[in-house]
Amino acid sequence: MFRSKKPVVSVSIPRAALESIFDECDGYNADETGGRLLGTYRSKGSHLDINVSGVIDPGPNARRSSTSFFQDGDYQENVFRAIEARHPDIEHLGNWHTHHVNGFPTLSGGDITTYHNIVNHQNHNTDFFYALLVVNKNAGSPRYDVRHYLFRRNDRNVYEIADADITVTDSPLLSPDEHAPKAKAARRSADARPGSANPERAKDKEFFSEFYPHLKSLFSEKLGAPYWKGSLTLIDGSAIDIVAVESEDNATPEYSIVTSPKNTICPDTLAEFKDLKFSAARHAVVRLERDLNRALYRDRK
Repeated sequence: MFRSKKPVVSVSIPRAALESIFDECDGYNADETGGRLLGTYRSKGSHLDINVSGVIDPGPNARRSSTSFFQDGDYQENVFRAIEARHPDIEHLGNWHTHHVNGFPTLSGGDITTYHNIVNHQNHNTDFFYALLVVNKNAGSPRYDVRHYLFRRNDRNVYEIADADITVTDSPLLSPDEHAPKAKAARRSADARPGSANPERAKDKEFFSEFYPHLKSLFSEKLGAPYWKGSLTLIDGSAIDIVAVESEDNATPEYSIVTSPKNTICPDTLAEFKDLKFSAARHAVVRLERDLNRALYRDRK
């Protein structure tokens, strides 16, 4: 479909599609969320015209955190097949998801890897993948700022589509009637959590996924805050369970790090961290690991 030259891309998207996306974002102000984008396209050489005509919500079994999102694939496949039965020319154009909860203004490294894998998969029907990213919540209209990206098969580049090439229309959305109530009910049941955009969450996610993959991002309903939890392996081969917790008691989010009271490794060092605050979870973890390893090395000498 494509030559090696930079693609010329235009996107037509209904206002109703954006409003549907924004409604979903309103329901999750502390967690990432997303969905699928459906429609048709026309291509000639390096020219590609994308026409969005449908949005599939994430589904009732989607899993979310402040730095990750996993869609309910079975639910979305059923909705897609129901729409496809009525509109055989429909295609899965791509996905949308949001970073407005963590303040990260562009696609993450994990997003880029995932979308490259999708577009290069042998079962992917098109030679492109369209990604819409919600990056910021506004006080006025539009409710959110969005960015648009294109991925091509066998092409490692990421192409951002300029706003000038995006046309918002008043076209109606495609939706199978039998699924509409379920989709709306799923959105109504969204548990909106308190929280504001925090770019450190996205940076923590990238850092931990590369250097501390055993630390997992979770959310505490009791504390109303995200946290990272896992095991930290030290220089002598021992391990300690840690939790890095976000707090928004002040204007700027802070992070503290705690361990189980049953831990016996370097108790004096652990006690020093009881009242320490950090600007990011990764800073807390790296500092704790460094101080514990220093204490272990000093004791061995």
